[in-house]
Amino acid sequence: MDAWFLVFIFTVAILIAVGGALVLVGYLGTLPASFDFGWLYWLPAMLLPVLGPLWFAGRHWSDFARPGKQLLFGVLLLALAVGLLYGAGPYFVDRMAAGVK
Repeated sequence: MDAWFLVFIFTVAILIAVGGALVLVGYLGTLPASFDFGWLYWLPAMLLPVLGPLWFAGRHWSDFARPGKQLLFGVLLLALAVGLLYGAGPYFVDRMAAGVK
């Protein structure tokens, strides 16, 4: 097995785990708070799972900057993991397939 393949898989797994945790924590930090501000705020937060809480945190940035940053960095880490998976993944698949033949 290739050592670079293990580094690739480990990196993607860590990015997904940390990004997913940040999105979950940021979501749980903004969703219950949006209920205190009325239906105009909690409805988008409920119907749009990532964009709604980001919008809510942006509208009340002074109070919800930390959950907003957690959501934003979590989404960026997940996007980086997906980009890495689809960008470098075919390269590793071709290398592994060449070794099978």
